[in-house]
Amino acid sequence: MIDNFALLLTHVLIAIALIRLLGRADLDTEDLLEVEEEKVERDGPSLREKRRARARAEARDA
Repeated sequence: MIDNFALLLTHVLIAIALIRLLGRADLDTEDLLEVEEEKVERDGPSLREKRRARARAEARDA
């Protein structure tokens, strides 16, 4: 009896959490992505992209 109650309780709590999560209005927005894209456009290429470009140029020259 206790095992069934424990299983039921945990599953009900997971279902409640899932319902609350899916009901959030900000679940499907990508505001942070837009901010990051603006930052990249403003700041130019990242250090990683600069390294890749340098490596490509060195490979082309070799």
